[in-house]
Amino acid sequence: MKKPHFALGLAGALAALLAPSAACAQQSFQLSSKFLEARFSAGQKIWDGQHRFGNVFCLKFPQPAEADALAEAMYNNNTLYFSRAAYKDMTALYVIASTVPAGRSAEAEIGNLAAQNQRGVDARPDYFKQTRIDSLLGPSLQLTIRNSTEGSNESPFPFARAVAIRPDGQLASLSVHRLFVRNRDRIEVAGLRYFNAPLSPDREAEAIAALSAFVEAAADSLQSCSQGLPPRTP
Repeated sequence: MKKPHFALGLAGALAALLAPSAACAQQSFQLSSKFLEARFSAGQKIWDGQHRFGNVFCLKFPQPAEADALAEAMYNNNTLYFSRAAYKDMTALYVIASTVPAGRSAEAEIGNLAAQNQRGVDARPDYFKQTRIDSLLGPSLQLTIRNSTEGSNESPFPFARAVAIRPDGQLASLSVHRLFVRNRDRIEVAGLRYFNAPLSPDREAEAIAALSAFVEAAADSLQSCSQGLPPRTP
């Protein structure tokens, strides 16, 4: 079983804003900033979970006292923003962003994202499940992926998604995603969790519900906070 990357390093903050891109169509990724990482010392309350990327989004990460590290980076000529909080129980929570092409409505972009996700559902319905729901930021998508895996810093999850096909069909890892379009930006909140031992089918529903609740806590915070941000300038 592939173990999560969740690297640790030096703290930092990014101030660059996003340029137009087609993030979900990207097949290759190149860092255009340093990969900035902060490690949190055990027993020290040094992070309250608050996080913001310009006027694109803001939120409070859930359970910040359980976080081991926070990382940020920009990719592909500063068109893709990446952040990841790594937690103690082989769980990570990601918030990423990119820019909707000029002239495309939020509704049209959500439709494009749904169509892209649906290709995974159609190819592997036993691994992918997608639901469209309403949110404070407008139409939103929820995506669940069984046996999802994290790539390297050069192939960052969840911009890049992959699954590990298991002959026994058991659940070794899981990701839950919430996708939004706000003004000019795509925003995705994703949780990825690895399990110490594969879960049998009778334990899957509980695992999916637990990770979904964790991701929804972050997504709810992001919606409440971000809807009050002013539109960003180009």
